[in-house]
Amino acid sequence: MADIRRRKSGISERRSDARAVRTRSLALGAFRDLVLEQPFDEVSFGAVAKRAKVGRSTLYEHFAGKSALLASSIAGPFACLAGALDEKPRVADLARMLEHFWENRALARRIFCADSKRRVEAVLTQLVQEKLQARGFKGRAALLLPTKLAAASLAQLLLAPIVLWLEGESAMQPQDLAYALMRAAQSALHALRTSPTTHAREYS
Repeated sequence: MADIRRRKSGISERRSDARAVRTRSLALGAFRDLVLEQPFDEVSFGAVAKRAKVGRSTLYEHFAGKSALLASSIAGPFACLAGALDEKPRVADLARMLEHFWENRALARRIFCADSKRRVEAVLTQLVQEKLQARGFKGRAALLLPTKLAAASLAQLLLAPIVLWLEGESAMQPQDLAYALMRAAQSALHALRTSPTTHAREYS
């Protein structure tokens, strides 16, 4: 009997997981569609629930609000972007991510616009901060700036060229931009790693 109950419990959990994945997928799809149709600030949580055909209470079980929907929609690509700060960055992965942005540039432009810019930067800053901490860069003993400030500056360094590129300000192949972003990020991180004593000597 115990084995039967365990099997039934396992089946129930798998069904529940499948429903959760489906709900999240529907919600993120609805969110992306709505962002394409109207400014980010005009997209409401209720509208996302209605478009996804799920209840608001159900949606709240998966996302705390609109900002959480935004964060989830860009977390994957931005984790790849933060990978430019890895000890051994994978430029090919970064190039593929940029190609994805370019192919979906209408949506990307909407998400990276002024209405949601601060929220987008906050997501990337958090991912960069986690990357720095994972590499052992914690506090002023390792960096010239507190980790949060260092992460914010590196996030903006990575994101600003991408936004201008997507807006058509300059033409560039994704693989070339990926390499440039990687080199810029690695150089900036190296500069931030300079000890305060050395830094003072350089500019005294």
